[in-house]
Amino acid sequence: MEHEAGVDAPQATDPAGDPPDTQPPAKAAHGDLLARHETRLRRLMGRAAPYPGEILAVTQGWVSRDSSLHVFAARFFDFAVLTPEHLVFCSTGFFSRRPNRRVFREPLNRLVVAARGSGAPRTLRLVGDFRHPLLLQLPDSRRNLAFARELLDLTQPHLPSSELAASSDADANDRADGAVPAEPPPAP
Repeated sequence: MEHEAGVDAPQATDPAGDPPDTQPPAKAAHGDLLARHETRLRRLMGRAAPYPGEILAVTQGWVSRDSSLHVFAARFFDFAVLTPEHLVFCSTGFFSRRPNRRVFREPLNRLVVAARGSGAPRTLRLVGDFRHPLLLQLPDSRRNLAFARELLDLTQPHLPSSELAASSDADANDRADGAVPAEPPPAP
């Protein structure tokens, strides 16, 4: 069907009614996966009732135990959901490929996350109040990269700027006084 001269074609909008170019990057990257599974994920994330809070990011990735013989570790393709308070994993149904049940929920303040390898953070090591550290391996995509960066930002310890400045000034003063050597002594 041809449009008349001077009449612009209608622009596509997302379900929220925003034009695609004005959407925040995190919402644009995670919106499609969240839109398809939001009600089910919220029901699985909550304890007695569906989770009412904000969902920052959603992705899917391979989760396994981090061990010395990682090649033999069982891997599961789970949904990973990031909220301001928790990291939640929900298993994926075998035939349906939908979120099936919650298998992991850990508060971010008790979680230490470290990226493995160089370059973009695709493999994350999770250490917390559980027995074995976990590895979260994310496929290569913009959505997964945004998820990994958001998770790393939320779990890194942040010092207030006043404490950070005070600690760096104290280190500089100690070095100037000779109390702390600027360089380690040479090995004998």
